[in-house]
Order: sequence, then C-alpha cells, then structure tokens
Amino acid sequence: MNGALRAREMKNLFLQVGLVILKPMRFLFAFMVSFAALAAPRPNVVLVMADDQGWGQMGYYNHPALKTPHLDAMAKAGLRFDRFYAGGPVCSPTRATVLTGRTHDRPGVFDHGYALSSQEKTLAQAMKKAGYGTGHFGKWHLGGFDAGMAIGPLHVMPPWKAGFEECFSTFNVLVTHDPYARLGKHGIEGSYWHNGRNIPLEEGQKDPVLRGDDAAIVMNKSIEFIRKQVAARKLFLAVVWFHNVHTPLGKNPKLMKQYADCSTQEQIYYSNITAVDTQVGALRRELRKLGVADNTMVWFTSDNGPNLKGKKNVMYGKAEGGKFNYTPIGSSGAYRGWKRDCYEGGLRMPAVLEWPAGIKKPFVTDIPTVTSDYFPTALEVAGIPLPKDREYDGISLLPLIEGRMKERKAGIGFHSRGMQAWTKTRYKIIHPVAKKKASSQWELYDLLADPFEEKNLAKQHPEVVERMDKDFSVWAESAETDQQKVIEKYYRKK
Repeated sequence: MNGALRAREMKNLFLQVGLVILKPMRFLFAFMVSFAALAAPRPNVVLVMADDQGWGQMGYYNHPALKTPHLDAMAKAGLRFDRFYAGGPVCSPTRATVLTGRTHDRPGVFDHGYALSSQEKTLAQAMKKAGYGTGHFGKWHLGGFDAGMAIGPLHVMPPWKAGFEECFSTFNVLVTHDPYARLGKHGIEGSYWHNGRNIPLEEGQKDPVLRGDDAAIVMNKSIEFIRKQVAARKLFLAVVWFHNVHTPLGKNPKLMKQYADCSTQEQIYYSNITAVDTQVGALRRELRKLGVADNTMVWFTSDNGPNLKGKKNVMYGKAEGGKFNYTPIGSSGAYRGWKRDCYEGGLRMPAVLEWPAGIKKPFVTDIPTVTSDYFPTALEVAGIPLPKDREYDGISLLPLIEGRMKERKAGIGFHSRGMQAWTKTRYKIIHPVAKKKASSQWELYDLLADPFEEKNLAKQHPEVVERMDKDFSVWAESAETDQQKVIEKYYRKK
C-alpha cells in the first residue's frame, strides 16, 4: 500500500472515532483491535511447496541420511507445525485448497488434473486487489494453459487467469534437472511458460538461464520477481511450487556427491530434496539482502505424502521410538500410508513458517492445521476481509501464531477417490479404500495416544464415531452442494 493511500485510510479512521466512542464499549474495543491491525505493517507472503515430499523427509525429523540445513534453520527460527495437513492426498486438490481456503471439491478440483473453477476467488486475486504484486512460479496443475490442453476434465485456467501478474509456470511436472536437454513425453505441457507464452525447446536450449537444476531455475525467477517488487516499494505474494520430488527425477551430480555413501537410487532422490532445501536457503539470503526478511512470511510444506506405491527396501531410524522408517524413494516417518491415502502418511506434511516480525520466540505446535488455512491467514495479516458469499473450510492461524490459540475447534475433512476422513484434536474417523472399494464402516483412531493409526477403536467407542459422523455429514453436504454447482457449469452434457 503506498503512503498516500495509507494516510487517507488513517484519516478516515480518525474521523470515525467520534461515532465509535458514542457506542457501547464493546464497539470501541472492536474498533481499537481493527485500528491496531491496520496500523501494523502488512507482511509480504511467500508460499513454498514441494511435490510428493513426505513427513519423514526432513533433517529436523531425524532422517538418518537426508540433509536439509536451510529448512532445519527455518524450523529452528520460526514456527514448526508437527500436525499440518495437505488438503488432499494428491497434488491438484491440495493446490486448490491453498489458493481458495476451501476444500478442493468446492472449486471443482475433484482429483489430480481437474481444473479450478473460474468463479473461485483466489488468494492471488484478493491480494492483488489489496495492492500486492502477485507471482506464481513452478508447477500449476490446476487447469489447461490454452485450448489445446482443455481436454477431458480440463478447461482453460492458467495462473495468469487466477490473479497472478507474473507467471513462470509449468502445466504439470517436468524432469527436475536440465528440463530443456530434450522435450519429454509431455511435450509443451512439460516445459516452462512465461506469462502465457510457451518457451519452446529450441529457445530453451539456447538460454543458459533455463539449463541445469530446475529448482534453481524456478527460485531464480521467483527472486527476480521479488527484487522488482521491493524496488517498486510494493508488497508481494509469491507462490513457489517446486517440481521436486515428483518423478521424473533428474540427476544433479553436484548435489549427489553429498550422498556418496548411499545407493545410486538414494543419491538421486535425496539430492532432489536437497535441491529444494538449497533454494530455500537462496530465498532466505535474498530476503535478508533486500532488507525485507523481517516482515515476510515464508511458509513451507508439501502437497501430499511420498509416492511409495507400497514400501520396498525399508530401512529404520532411531526416531519415533525406532518406528521411523524410510525407503530410497521417500518416507512418511512412522505414519501409516503414503500418497493417495487418507491415513496420516498421505496427509500429514512437514511444515514451517518463518516470520521474524510476527514470531518473536520460536516454538513448535501440534494443533491440527491444514493448507486451506493459508487463505484466511494471509487475508487477515493483509487486512483483507474474508468474503462472505461462500463457505470457507480454513481458519486464520494468526491467533495460533500469536500464541492465543490453544486448540482447533473446527474439524478438518478430507475426501478423495472414495476415501473420507474427519479429524479433530484427539480423534479421527476414516473410510479407507480396500481392494479398490471404499469401506462403508468408519475406522476410529485416537491420534493423541496412537498417532500411527495402529489400533482401530470404532467398536470400543461407537458414541465417538456417531458424533464425528454427524459433524462430517454436515461438512460433506455443504461441500457437495458447491461441488454440484461446478459440475453443472463444466461437466454436464449440454
């Protein structure tokens, strides 16, 4: 917000004081809170997300081999979330929750590859309207980039139509090292697009900026955008969605050397996570160099659990009472399940927030939080009212960040590929899928006593199941109502 606009807003508020003090004290108190929020400087927001990086794939969770020094430093300096959930167990649904604050069925992202409804109000649109510069960098996977991609469940919905002013994006995945060495099987879908223009193979091969480590390419473009916003004295929202560690994984010889004692498969996989960590370090250094680190919220998480497709070559570490297990292609720690599961291993993500101006004393929380919380949190710190014309599933985490939130009262719901789950602070119910068919009976787990979901308590506590089932049904019915609106608009045959 520029100085003139801020001055006008402050003046208008002072003019309203006379009216406010004539009302009951509760209105005066509300005014004082609002005034304080407006007077506080608004932060920049950077949302960083890895792809398929499981809960156990962090140095700070004592992975026996992985090195993530920059993410470890973030966790030590800020707020570490030990019970942070992806909005879904696959990528596109989670990305939709980040941008909308709503469970992914509401905006029409029923599964991976489905497109975001054009009628959604995105985080980028809201913050752009409030004076923020907005940029998206890396993987999108929330809609086609042009008419040629608008096939099957897709319609055209690129990031530049979702409120992002600067976009250096890919439709879906690409090889994570030297993507322009050759055009992969995905064609132009597997190459970079800059503000609506595809960068073809021939051009990319001649541009040294687009060669080498994909994570570095994506972060360099992000930093370039941030520098421009800082030079223009403009606040910014930067959404940085890495392709790592989704396949196809490229080989980064320099980073692989750090894991010389590991198998070749482990070297490739671990170095791809280290590539992300290295670029998180580059981001943190640049923010400090530009003098904006203190009042920039830098969030990090992943979009879903590791893509294990069953566990092979399992090894064990000392963490979590010796139950921490990992493979050469990923880890969910000791948590049950992986990508595509609504068990904890498919949904519980590593997550950290670094914000020196807002987090004076680092701490760790195990209060349940979720990617749909990003939207209302960012709006609140930016002084933007939450729209009242639709249902939101996320909540603002500002009270938690400020140490005023002791528990989450609202439940968190999940729906994916026939699976359903509902969790609150202590208990979780789940309809899992067995042999490609969803169970009709809820399983119940006490996540405080049994975080690894080893003991189904449904028969012992039917009253808890019944209570949670009622809460879930109310939520699911609301989400389905919004889902049907999207189906009518995009998928019903005319």
